[in-house]
Amino acid sequence: MLAASHVLIGASLARLVPNPAVGLPLALGLHFLGDLLPHWDLRTRHAVRSKLKIIALSLTDAGIGFIIGWWLFSRTVPAPYLIAMMFTAQLPDWLEAPYHIFEWNFPPFSSIKKLQSRLHHKLDLPWGLVWQMLVVIAFLTFSL
Repeated sequence: MLAASHVLIGASLARLVPNPAVGLPLALGLHFLGDLLPHWDLRTRHAVRSKLKIIALSLTDAGIGFIIGWWLFSRTVPAPYLIAMMFTAQLPDWLEAPYHIFEWNFPPFSSIKKLQSRLHHKLDLPWGLVWQMLVVIAFLTFSL
């Protein structure tokens, strides 16, 4: 799933679940459930690209999600909680990044890599993006 999608789900949850004790674990859990859905992403794990290009694509993807999430929810959700929810919603991907970028093949990086590899269900364009957008739109619709 695109990082932007995870971020927008996290931002939506921040609005729907104002209690951080419930919201933060829920945002983390929904990351894994989101990856179980057939989805398309930038294939940063398997495509033959330079590490610099992978970093740039990943940060752009996440940044777009943060900008949209902030734009949609910063007036209705306290800033620290909104940022924490958006970050937590994509935390597993941040934890996996050192495995790919720095080749850190040891826990927790290798462990999260193995877990995420088992959970991801990829689907090519356009349907992988369509399903993902439908889920994000559903979260946004219920939270706005």
